[in-house]
Amino acid sequence: MDDAGDGSNIEVRSPKRARLEDLKASQQTGGFNTVEAAFPASRQPPIHTKALRSVLKVFVVKADPNYAQPWQMRPQRSSSGSAFIVDTKRRHIMTNAHVVSNETTVHVRRPGNPKKWRAKVLCEGKIADLALVTVEDDQFWTDELLDLRFVDVPELQDSILVAGYPLGGDSLSITKGIVSRVVMTRYAHASNKLLGIQIDAAINPGNSGGPAFADLQQGKVAGVAFSKLSNADNVGYIIPYQIIKHFLQEYEQHGIFRGCCSVGFRWQDMENTHLREHLQVAANQSGSLVYKIDPLAPAHDVLKENDVVMEIDRVPIADDGTVEFRNEERVEFSHIVRAKHIGDSLDVKVLRDGQLLDLKFQLKQRRPLVPILHGVDCVPSYFIVGGLVFVPLSIPFLEHAYGGLNWRKLAPVPILALVTEYCELAEQQVVVLFQILAAEINFGYKFQTVKCEQFNGRELHNLKQLAEAVDTCKEKYMRFGLEGGKSVILDRVQATTAGPVILKQHAITFDRSADLQKATNNSCVAEQPDTKMTEQRL
Repeated sequence: MDDAGDGSNIEVRSPKRARLEDLKASQQTGGFNTVEAAFPASRQPPIHTKALRSVLKVFVVKADPNYAQPWQMRPQRSSSGSAFIVDTKRRHIMTNAHVVSNETTVHVRRPGNPKKWRAKVLCEGKIADLALVTVEDDQFWTDELLDLRFVDVPELQDSILVAGYPLGGDSLSITKGIVSRVVMTRYAHASNKLLGIQIDAAINPGNSGGPAFADLQQGKVAGVAFSKLSNADNVGYIIPYQIIKHFLQEYEQHGIFRGCCSVGFRWQDMENTHLREHLQVAANQSGSLVYKIDPLAPAHDVLKENDVVMEIDRVPIADDGTVEFRNEERVEFSHIVRAKHIGDSLDVKVLRDGQLLDLKFQLKQRRPLVPILHGVDCVPSYFIVGGLVFVPLSIPFLEHAYGGLNWRKLAPVPILALVTEYCELAEQQVVVLFQILAAEINFGYKFQTVKCEQFNGRELHNLKQLAEAVDTCKEKYMRFGLEGGKSVILDRVQATTAGPVILKQHAITFDRSADLQKATNNSCVAEQPDTKMTEQRL
């Protein structure tokens, strides 16, 4: 009988033990190397390029304005973003305007280097969300740094690598995606739309201002990362070279970014058959209908309401208001206008009462009735009399007063109706009674964010006019005529007497902002506190 037959010499191995012993034997015979050799084929080779040395992290300390309480600033805060070198000879570094806006200090840091270098903002273009920064210290530029070069708008489905310093870490991060589409998008809330590139690479807070590489190895950049959709996954936007080029040209020629052009009118699509027939638009014609013209724009002297704009700079406009951008790609015709500089001319072909007309007018910057951006067309301003706080209406004011983007839902409807209106007069403002600082003299009045239309029967056009009218008032009562026929009436002498006391109670130094102090050459100072020591009873 075979000795093995009873099984006494057979070793029983558990599955776990068997795998360990097999792995050990494979290593001894070289089999492990055979298995490992299969992995590199599926791995991407490591990226080693000088281009990444030019991608910087930006450290900013900010002091933002407070439009809801315009006599003070918001609490100081720190933030970070990304930037990249575009010209070593001129020492130019590019980032987003919103990264460095309202800065008190700016520092940059190179990848792999712990030193932070003091930086200075050269030019800020909030409408285009671009800024140029420089480092004045010569030592920063002694290292070998590569100028990153821009390329034109990449084709759809082209690969994009976004480099920057998003939240979640301190080192350089790279995310990969593709070009999804080319669209007109808003760079700032309520501002005009500009050309943008939508990508599916992840763009997170901290990525702003970083380069979006079309070719990383050669340092070619397709645009600057600046935003993403908060309610969607992997939908980000980068600023294309056309907008960047416009910004750089403005800085080279004027030393500042003056802004983008406005076409000077509002239009609607003409896809409805009856609308086209009424305006005598032939079947082989197309265009956009002008329904409102800016009274202060040069277009007002050339165009008329109900004109059909059919071509712009000899480019045909479709009935949906778009023009051809590239093969089988279309964007709004306003893209052609935004590419021009303030003062340039625009050629238009219009259909008016069945007749074709070739017209031309000059382009200027948009000046809406309700200003849009801090530092561009508005600054914090206020005037206080008898505890009544008056401010000029602006988008930053609405954002601060009603909590960010919720102002479109929370602000009063009559106020919202003014947002899309044009100015009819130079220096025109919407004067708003924002709040009432409680005092005996204004007891019983409970108004908030309501338009002030008149003072003592005179129509108001701006806050300066109201301040001057109050300063020179000789009548017994001051009557503030509000929207809808309501009024606030105060005794002039009592309001003047109570003014310094009210300011002191609310820790407000002056009754008006610095711009009004200069414009009116007048101001009321808060009552000074008694600095004498009072006796303490024990």
